[in-house]
Amino acid sequence: MKRLGFVEAVCLVAGAGIGGGVMAVPYLAERTGFLPACGIAVLAYAVTLILHIMVAELSVRTDYSGELLTVFSRHLFKGKKLLSAMFYILMAVTLVCNLAAYVVGSGEILSQLTAMPVYAGKLIFFAIAAFVVFLGLKRIAVNEVFAILILLCFLGAMSVLSFRGEGQLRLFSESSSASPLLAVYGMIMFSFSSLFAVPQAASGLKGSRKRLILAVCLGLLINLAVTLIVIAASMYASQPVTEVAIVGWAAALGPVVNILGSLFIFIAMLSTFWSISLQLCDMTGSFFKAGHRLSWLIATLPCFALAMLPVSGFLDLMQLAGGATAVIIALMVVPAYRNSIKGEGAEALLLGGLGKSKGIALAIVIMYILMAVASFL
Repeated sequence: MKRLGFVEAVCLVAGAGIGGGVMAVPYLAERTGFLPACGIAVLAYAVTLILHIMVAELSVRTDYSGELLTVFSRHLFKGKKLLSAMFYILMAVTLVCNLAAYVVGSGEILSQLTAMPVYAGKLIFFAIAAFVVFLGLKRIAVNEVFAILILLCFLGAMSVLSFRGEGQLRLFSESSSASPLLAVYGMIMFSFSSLFAVPQAASGLKGSRKRLILAVCLGLLINLAVTLIVIAASMYASQPVTEVAIVGWAAALGPVVNILGSLFIFIAMLSTFWSISLQLCDMTGSFFKAGHRLSWLIATLPCFALAMLPVSGFLDLMQLAGGATAVIIALMVVPAYRNSIKGEGAEALLLGGLGKSKGIALAIVIMYILMAVASFL
């Protein structure tokens, strides 16, 4: 396993979380107002950060494993092969749906920008994304650095164009219903999720616990900043805010923002695809005891096949993947973490004394179950 630089690890975590879902947040935030959405985003960051550091701890206590099947087999299933097999199947289905969503969405974006057939756009995206995954973790991490820099440049340009014109940012909503708040929470939590990149970062930063904690904190902080900027700029410029924010954004500001926003989503989905696909590849290799090439084929081809079928649309696939992933996280990560730290003192944990708290563990489970519920609103 090649070592990762600190910046590469930070961008690996950030890139895995900045996906197409961030463009769905402003439409939901319009129903709550900007300031409540900001408060929800900060809460989501805190919840996500604790959970992700728990995942980092699990990786550290599994010889810095970069994939979750080995982690859960040691700390949750404890040698029960049937449970390991069930977990792999569940994760494979979830991740294939997730990856297929990115192939479908990216194919549609390329078709819109270039007038090429949608199937050709899907093929181009898949070829680029799968090739990088084939090259392994180090190459993915290097590419994530460039991807994050490009994303921030695009977002900066879009923000300048947005706030330069006349607009309005509604700070509060007149509605007192809890449903919009929960919907915003669920989508932001999904947008923040870098679950699969954390063990990869831990593996690449092997032996450097402080840098691992800081990489997770900063990677998720980049996601928080991007989310808040997208919410503010699109809500300010778009009247009304559309279900996919870039549509209303482009209608208000013109073709330049449409191009920048479309490329932003394309690169964001590409960077997320790399991390998720590598995780599935590594789990497949562990489960079947297969080499990298065979694992890569098993992990990548099914999502492409699903994406080429006349299945439900991009948002439906995102919803399915988000809800299923939330349940997996809530019901498996926290118990595995609790098992892994039995008998350990607080000073030995990445979370310190916070990591020993049963109340914190229960709260994290509840917050991720709420995320799962919210994904179906």
